[in-house]
Formats: sequence, C-alpha cells, structure tokens
Amino acid sequence: MGLAVSAGVYLVLAASVLALRGRPAYPAAKAAAGIAFTVLAVLCALQSGGAAGVRIFTAGFALCAAGDVALGVYNLYGRSAWMAGGTGVFFCGHLCFLAGLWHLHAAAPAWLLLPLAAAASLAVLLRRGVVRMGRLAPFGVVYCFAVSTLLAQSLSLLLSRPDFAAVLLCAGAALFWTSDFILLFLYFGRRGKTPALHIANLVTYYGGILLMALSIRGLF
Repeated sequence: MGLAVSAGVYLVLAASVLALRGRPAYPAAKAAAGIAFTVLAVLCALQSGGAAGVRIFTAGFALCAAGDVALGVYNLYGRSAWMAGGTGVFFCGHLCFLAGLWHLHAAAPAWLLLPLAAAASLAVLLRRGVVRMGRLAPFGVVYCFAVSTLLAQSLSLLLSRPDFAAVLLCAGAALFWTSDFILLFLYFGRRGKTPALHIANLVTYYGGILLMALSIRGLF
C-alpha cells in the first residue's frame, strides 16, 4: 500500500514539474518535489532500525533537492553559476549516499573497475568532442566516478543481501545513474537541450530518488 501511494505521489510530482518546465514556477515545482522526497526519506529513516549511516544517507536527499532547484533556476535563466553550484551540491549528495552505504557494506576493490571504466569513457567522449565541458571537464570526470561508484556499491550490496530493500536501492541507483548520463548530454552534448532528453532526465531522476528513499526503511 505504501509503495502504491508513493508511486502515485511520484507521478503527480513528476507531471507537475514537467508541466511547468520553462515557466517561472519551474524552480518552485522542483523545490516542492525535492521537499516531498526528502520528507519521504526522513519518514523511512524514522521507521528504520537506526543503523549507522542512516543519517548521512538521508541527508543526501536534502542536498539533491537543493541541487535540483539550482539546476531548475539554470534552466530558466541560463546563468552558469547556478548550473555549477547545483552540480556541486549534487556531488555532495552522492558523497552522503556513499558514506551511508559504506557503513552497511564495504564493496570489494574490484567493484571500482565499474566507475573507473565509466570515468575513462567520459574522458574519451570529452577528447573526441562528443561532450564539451570546457573548464568543468576534470570535475565532470570526478563526478562520473562518484555516481558510478554509487551504482557499483549498490550492486555489491545487492549481491551480499538480495532482499527487497537492496533491490529498491539498486534500481534507484541505476535510474539515478541513467539520469546523470542523460544530463551529461542535455547540458554538454553537441545537440544541446531537447524536450525528449529533458523529460527522460526528470523521469529517471525522480524515479531513482523515490526508490532510494523507499529502500531506507529496510536497509538500515
């Protein structure tokens, strides 16, 4: 029942944000969605066993909400400082997720091959000019490594404890990773912004953050 209600709320929030895309109320819609997902994460954390790492993991949702609003302002007004700031806050959110999960499960060093491969692939795209990030290129590679490490950590956790909460986490991390991959081409690709990329980015991001929030109760 709780999962069905959460899915319904997700659909309403995602539809609202998409409907207001490009309008002055767009950042406010993103703020409302971010607050809703953060509240959900806090409620799930309060219902969890209170294991080590739950607080810092939950804090990641607040940071991602703030980063999402900053990117919403950037989309509306095109000021690069908002984009850089939003991406930086998102990066801090990923670090919180990683720190929280590290308390639950320390992935084997071999799992670092996945984020290393992802970061190397981005470096190749940058070198070939498929993606153009300018002075942000080094940070982009580091960010790619961080978000890919979150996916690798989630996969490792799922293999160590294949329960429903771990499945939710892994699915959420995969959607989050997909969202950031789309974001890369949305902001820095040759073709630039297209409605299809924008919609795909929002749908995968909100879906990912929803599933990760729901996983907290069972994980911690």
